[in-house]
Amino acid sequence: MIISSRTLDLVWILLIALTLGGVAIGEGAEPGFWITVIVAVITTFKARMVIDYFMEVGDTHPGIRRLVRIYGFLVPLLMILIYLYGPQIAQLTSL
Repeated sequence: MIISSRTLDLVWILLIALTLGGVAIGEGAEPGFWITVIVAVITTFKARMVIDYFMEVGDTHPGIRRLVRIYGFLVPLLMILIYLYGPQIAQLTSL
């Protein structure tokens, strides 16, 4: 799949805007469940854009494409799970 330079520029600007928005949220908001969910949603959206527009996995084997996209959803899910169950996860993973 060939993506135009203009589309890539627009996606790049959107990624920068989302990153700056995430920084603003991180600097100004009190930590909480809904802030974590918002950051996870932003992370999911950014991961999907990077995967689809910059990693060029659209033309790869479907298995590889699915694994990379699952990874893009798994990391934000883990962010939420760590917020909810951080101390328990720390106990399970400590030596």
